[in-house]
Amino acid sequence: MLLFNRLVVTTGDMPAIMPLVQEVISIAKGVDVPLQAWAGGNGYVTGSLGFSVAYESLAARADSNVKLAAAKGWWEVNRKFREHTVSFEPDTIFNYIRGGSLGTAIPLGTVVQQNSFQLAQGADWMATLKWANEFADLNKAVAGIDLNILHTIYGVLGQVGFLAGYPNAAAVDAARAKLTPEWMAKFLEGSKFATAGTVMQRILTKIA
Repeated sequence: MLLFNRLVVTTGDMPAIMPLVQEVISIAKGVDVPLQAWAGGNGYVTGSLGFSVAYESLAARADSNVKLAAAKGWWEVNRKFREHTVSFEPDTIFNYIRGGSLGTAIPLGTVVQQNSFQLAQGADWMATLKWANEFADLNKAVAGIDLNILHTIYGVLGQVGFLAGYPNAAAVDAARAKLTPEWMAKFLEGSKFATAGTVMQRILTKIA
C-alpha cells in the first residue's frame, strides 16, 4: 500500500483558507478520491497543511489524477488556494512496510505523530528494517500504540518513517507517560541507521 503526501506552507490565514480546504476535499470526494487534509502542529512551520491519500498502487494514483483534472471546479479552487501559499515541499509517495489502511475513516481531530529520518549512506537496509519492526513491537508492548512503518519511493529517497495515530493530544501525553528506559534505549539504537541532523518528530491534526 502507498501513501501520497503533499505538504504546503500557507500564510496561516485559516478563516480564508479553511473554506478552500473544504472545497478541495469536497471535489475530491465527489470523484471518489479519498483525500484528507491535515494541519501541521509541533515540529512544523506555522501555517503548514498536509494533504494525503492512501492508494493500492501507482496505477490507482494515476487514475485519481485523471479524475481530479476533469472535476468541475478543481483548477479554480487550486488557483484560489495558491493565493495563500508560501511554499510547497516536493510531493512524496511512501510505501508501507507495516500497517496502513485505505479510505477516509480517520475521524476529524485525530492526531498523527510522525517520526522520520534519512537513511545514512551505506546503512544496512535489512538491519534497519529489523530494528524498525523491533521498535514497533516494543512501542506496542510499552505504550499500547501500533506504529506504521514507511519508506519513500518517490520524493527524497532514503527516508524511513513511523506514523502513530491518537484520538487527541491528551492521548499522546498518556502514551508518552508510559515510555521506559528500555524504550528509549531501543529508540536511540536507530541512530546508527540515520544521517545526523535528519531525525524529526512532528504532529499533524486531521481537519478535513
